[in-house]
Amino acid sequence: MPEYIHGGDVYSHAERYGSLPLDLSANINPFGIPERVRQAMHAAVEDCTRYPDPFCRAARQAIGRAEGVPPDWLYCGNGAADVLDRLAAVLHPQNALLTAPTFAEYERTLAGASITFHTLREEEDFALTERLLADLTPEREAVYLCNPNNPTGRTIAPALLDEIVRRCAQNGTWLIVDECFGDFLTDSAQHTLRAQLGTNPRLILLRAYTKMYAVPGVRFGWCMTSNTALIEALYRAGQPWNVSVIAQACAAAAAEETDFARQTALRIAAERQRLRQELSVRGMAVCAGEANFLLFRAQDTALDRKLAAHGVLIRSCANYRGLGAGWYRTAVKTGADSERLLQAIDEIREDG
Repeated sequence: MPEYIHGGDVYSHAERYGSLPLDLSANINPFGIPERVRQAMHAAVEDCTRYPDPFCRAARQAIGRAEGVPPDWLYCGNGAADVLDRLAAVLHPQNALLTAPTFAEYERTLAGASITFHTLREEEDFALTERLLADLTPEREAVYLCNPNNPTGRTIAPALLDEIVRRCAQNGTWLIVDECFGDFLTDSAQHTLRAQLGTNPRLILLRAYTKMYAVPGVRFGWCMTSNTALIEALYRAGQPWNVSVIAQACAAAAAEETDFARQTALRIAAERQRLRQELSVRGMAVCAGEANFLLFRAQDTALDRKLAAHGVLIRSCANYRGLGAGWYRTAVKTGADSERLLQAIDEIREDG
């Protein structure tokens, strides 16, 4: 089988140890699926005797209302990764700019393109700085940014992001901004580019309900752009039934949630601060993340494997561009989950 490079592979752990672990390798909301969403998915089982709506009409209507954009500006897919594949197939950029480290799926979908990697620096706490502007040259056909970034958790300063948007528009460059973790920010409205969609047809925003609504097994993501010709092309870029009946019902219900995300973001922010301090006390170099995960460096380059033996999974970031052995990412979940992680780290240190 091919190598699996993401978090969330609890199946391998169960196969090896005979039990499911505490999974901190995937950044899923620990407070579970909202009841409205759960009920909608259960009710949708009765509709599985029909093909899914190939245009996700109900989901797009609900998301459009929630996001304040026309439904025709939305394209829905089988998770954000599916949308990324279609974007690459349609845009087919020959020259692209990515940051490093960042989400690996951008690079995977751009196979065959000439990619320039803008390295985020540890001494700058992996913040995206104005150094990026020098790389925004006219030959760039596409720029991919993750805000907040995965795995660093850092957001882009709004003023800098506005300048990036301006320069990409000036150069005729496609700007794809992944806002999938934006819901976990306590000041999310300060960081979204949604208001700029109408004036920039080469701006594309990527979103998903996977993490916030704890439904990674359902698979639903979408992109937003005012470029309706691009939306039409995305429909033609693959099979027509890529979003299941249950996933569409899940999305329509999630879009109607009003306070769940805000309350989650506040609770996660408090726990993130506490966990960051506890990891620092234990000698870890912890990045000042703002989402529902933390990137940290440990002296122990086998920490992930040792924690797995204790029934706790974290994400090794050794295979991220710009990082290496000893770098890890842990989800921020409940206080009890943090305590279990910290206790396992303490036991490993005691064992030498």
